Amino acid sequence: MSVNLANIYAELLRKYGDNYTITYSAPPSYLTRLVGARESTNKIVFFYKEDRRGGTATTTPTKLLLKSERGKTNTDMDLTGSPLKDDCVVDAIGDISLELRIVNRNPWRQDEEYHRGELADKARAIICTEAFQQGDGLGSVWFLCDGSDFGHTLLLQYEFNKTHFSRGIVSYAGVMPSYMVTSQSLVRQHGMAAAAQLETYIENCYQVNHHMTLCCSWSTPAPLPLLIDLSGCNVLLNQSFRVGDCGPLTEDFMNQLRILAYIREDIVSYHKDERAGVHRDPVYRCGSGIDMDELRESINKTMTEVSGFTDVFTDNHAEYDIEEVVQRAKQRKLTDLTDQLWELLKCCSSFKDLKIAFNMLFQCAVRCNIVNAPTNKNRLAEIISNLANSRLAMPCLSGAEPLELLLEIGLEKVYKDYEFIFTESKVCSTSLLKSSSESTNANLNDGSTTNDLSKLRKSLHNAVRADTPGGGMRKTLLHHSAGSKQPGAKYQNGDVPGFKNSNFDEQDSVLKVSKLFQIHCTLEHLLMIHIHLNLPNVYADVCTQLLNKQPRMVESIDDNLSDVVDIQLSAHYVREHLDGKEPHSRQITMRSHSTFGEHTTTFYFNLENICPPELAQCFQCDDKELVKERTYHCWLYRKIRTLK
Repeated sequence: MSVNLANIYAELLRKYGDNYTITYSAPPSYLTRLVGARESTNKIVFFYKEDRRGGTATTTPTKLLLKSERGKTNTDMDLTGSPLKDDCVVDAIGDISLELRIVNRNPWRQDEEYHRGELADKARAIICTEAFQQGDGLGSVWFLCDGSDFGHTLLLQYEFNKTHFSRGIVSYAGVMPSYMVTSQSLVRQHGMAAAAQLETYIENCYQVNHHMTLCCSWSTPAPLPLLIDLSGCNVLLNQSFRVGDCGPLTEDFMNQLRILAYIREDIVSYHKDERAGVHRDPVYRCGSGIDMDELRESINKTMTEVSGFTDVFTDNHAEYDIEEVVQRAKQRKLTDLTDQLWELLKCCSSFKDLKIAFNMLFQCAVRCNIVNAPTNKNRLAEIISNLANSRLAMPCLSGAEPLELLLEIGLEKVYKDYEFIFTESKVCSTSLLKSSSESTNANLNDGSTTNDLSKLRKSLHNAVRADTPGGGMRKTLLHHSAGSKQPGAKYQNGDVPGFKNSNFDEQDSVLKVSKLFQIHCTLEHLLMIHIHLNLPNVYADVCTQLLNKQPRMVESIDDNLSDVVDIQLSAHYVREHLDGKEPHSRQITMRSHSTFGEHTTTFYFNLENICPPELAQCFQCDDKELVKERTYHCWLYRKIRTLK
């Protein structure tokens, strides 16, 4: 017999699809909160009505506009002293849990605002039909109700099971002062049959701010369980970082990541059009603009001046917190040539100017005495060294090669910025920063991509200058036909080795951008912990947890891109911060079971209403405004499971 809930969904859609919106997917966010993750981990069939009147459309910008530039256009938006500004301090967790209404962020998804409920009696009439209960499947069907009945019924559940009869109901229980939430009252509401055993699972969530939540959870078989226990609980710090919320401390680093992602997008787009037979020049849309004469002078100065010896030596034993290190990283002296060139070349206002800038760079490498020799291991550094040592003629960059060279030196420079921050603040080692990216690259590259410079040196051994007797022009293998630039093509014609101007690889580049984004998100999470919780002892553990994960593939970076993490912490780190504070939300599940069945009651308390306003209007009230004490919105989920 089939146990697929999709069969039931198809049958219900055929019968009731004209009158209801029926989905077979993950449950809504408010249902997951009310009944708990244990009851809503799988897909469900969800009955509701939909009203999309008043929906808003959103658009996504396609042009890069750096955050610092966006801020310049709104200089009159000063929110100093406004109650809407989120000024969280280290030891104000209780205050923020008290007045979370200062942050206008809805706890539900936007599409859930269209959900509307049906009368509870109509939903029960469907559930009680014999045809409905004889469905062949395994899983839950949920009906959304409008809460207009006496019991404020919000959800009805029917669970298909071969051996048990299972029904559930979620109802709104009103507003309750926090001091009335006691274990005695909850056990009394749960009710227990004789000789039944009680097991209680408790999760208390403390809202640090709108993007940080500390969840303390534990289970106990006690007949009167403690509702707050900070001694032996499991602590999970849930944090979300959204690119659009990047602060002034780190926005320069995020802007660099944006530029790298946009450069890569333009390269990939150019190669895609090239393969499709569309011939066009690449585009470069990230530069703020720079005078070309000024750029020429800056390139000459960068390559001919001694770098690194005039730096002020710092005390390696000095202790800096992570905020101070980030500030120092923004002002650190760049010593390597290609790192300095990244800061110059990225300012070009167009692809045409970028190509001219590379020609200036190559001319300088040929004619000038380069004092600041490159030490980085990238393709541009190799070309500059070969030009300076008269081993190659000046290359002629074609296609997207200027962008590809710029991307490579940018990736290396930005990685050094993060390496400086993490090592100077002593939160992790460089091996941890590289670990997952190197292991990923090792899986992709089986050793076939090796550096061909050693082979090329023999063939270029006889390359001489034009003024050498009998010399003629210097030989070069840098000029390619477009067809020779296929990935992995090592040779152009027979045994003649191909010398590529760029080492660009589409898959490798997205891995590097994704890894840098993962590192930046880790930095943001550390700063959030530092600023709002001040827990320096956990930084190393947090880095290990976050950086050892496989990075999520990120091909583009926009303001809506976010990173949500769950970080395990030891209870003793946060005990003094939470002691005496009321949780922002509480979920207490009591389960008593016997030989013949199981009775489960889940109490959910939250300082705010988690249901969309149109859905909750039947049980909205002003009781919270009339009570001086801290009060919770309360919901009750009862589920009975008995043998058939």
